[in-house]
Amino acid sequence: MWFVNEYKKVMAFFNFGSRSDLSSPFTEEQARLLTWTKVLEEEALKRQKITISELKEVTARCAREVGEQADFKKLLLTRAEGVLELLRSKSAVPSKRPQGIPYLVIGSALGVLAFIGGVLTNEFSVTGNRINLLSPPLLGVIAWNILVYCWIAAAVLFNRGKSPVGFIRRFFAGLLLKLQTRGSHGQEALVSFYSKWTEDEMPLLRRRIAEILHFSAALFGLGLIASIGIHGWGTEYTVGWESTWLSDKPSAVLTFINLFYGMIPVNSDLFNQLTPQVIESMNFGSGHGQNAAPWLLQLFYIISLVVVVPRILLGLYALAKTQYIENHFPVDLESVYYSNILRQWRGQTMLIQIIPFSYPLTEKVKDGIQKFASELHPENSRCIFSAAQHEDTKLPEIPAGEQTEVVAVFAMTSTPETEVQGRFIAELKEKAQASKALLRIVVDTSGFLARFANTPQRIAERKKNWSNFLTPYGVSFAFVNLTDADSKDAAAQFEQA
Repeated sequence: MWFVNEYKKVMAFFNFGSRSDLSSPFTEEQARLLTWTKVLEEEALKRQKITISELKEVTARCAREVGEQADFKKLLLTRAEGVLELLRSKSAVPSKRPQGIPYLVIGSALGVLAFIGGVLTNEFSVTGNRINLLSPPLLGVIAWNILVYCWIAAAVLFNRGKSPVGFIRRFFAGLLLKLQTRGSHGQEALVSFYSKWTEDEMPLLRRRIAEILHFSAALFGLGLIASIGIHGWGTEYTVGWESTWLSDKPSAVLTFINLFYGMIPVNSDLFNQLTPQVIESMNFGSGHGQNAAPWLLQLFYIISLVVVVPRILLGLYALAKTQYIENHFPVDLESVYYSNILRQWRGQTMLIQIIPFSYPLTEKVKDGIQKFASELHPENSRCIFSAAQHEDTKLPEIPAGEQTEVVAVFAMTSTPETEVQGRFIAELKEKAQASKALLRIVVDTSGFLARFANTPQRIAERKKNWSNFLTPYGVSFAFVNLTDADSKDAAAQFEQA
């Protein structure tokens, strides 16, 4: 059941939204190419190395090349190559290209180290030819893996399959970004690429890390088994126990050994003969132990069935999810960047419907929205303004069609409430989806900034308040000063939301 649910989650995660029918899935390398092209394109426009007209010509040429029957994916990949060719002709492509992480090398190295670690663990657990059943290294290996399985089970059952330790993922992402940007030599395009790509790659990175760790843990167990087996061929091991705290408590030792070493019931005869007296005789301080052969076999079973086999299965599961993501890499085709390309390809006009909530728009703010919208959608777009909505106002009609974008505008001066703004967003989202329109939210910061310009902490707190409020609704949002809008910053916020 767990695997079925996880499969459903994966399939749902990679639902590209209302425009998923526009193209077949992208591979990781194709998504990397598109992201790199987008970053270089935006950098070149900012530095005025190319113009919108030149990009439009590239798109038109590529559209003719792929033909009318091609899907959006083919157009995007062809256009990416065309844009890169244009940028090379303008000397706008850095000499250094983004480098991928050598996961195979890293995984292989960690696997070898894990195997060696298993071998060394046995060495630390054995004194001469004596194996201590209470040896912390041996017990630690088993206990650690059981703890990991409990952790995974808890994450699936109580946290809806998400890892409860998001800080670990953020740590790896930050480390990855530092490693990748170290060799960028300050090239802004590379830094921008890695900042975005690391975030996009996070679902895949998590699976690759899980794959490496699970297989490494299995190799650790195999190294431990191999070391014990090889040494047992040429050495007569004896098994027993010794402990400072339990030396006079053989009954407690018996209970522990039955519980721990008997968790895999494959050798009942071994445990049936155990009594407090037998356990006392196995104390290295008072006896000489027992022949270790049956205990080594039991240890092999435990390590195999508690460590090696589960870790291999989990590693294979992570590998399957990794391969799926590699061939179904998520690309947000509804972002501003791709929406503009799609619209140009189809020769359509973007209708931007502005719907303010409890916020009558001044002419200055309307002009700011017009300018802001034209910068976000420079080709064939027009704005229409709806009257300001209120708590009990009937929602305006939304023209049906994929090239309609609904922008709900809120004033940051107001305090968001679930029963008021939340209800409005939920109803507007439902109506936008029915019309196949894209919904975005703009929180106008102009009034709040003018009032609290000298208290940046209060501004940050209000933004955090609005962000925490808007995030659960699953709608892209941006904080924009509509009297002095920064379209690049807003576009980046929309894509991150």
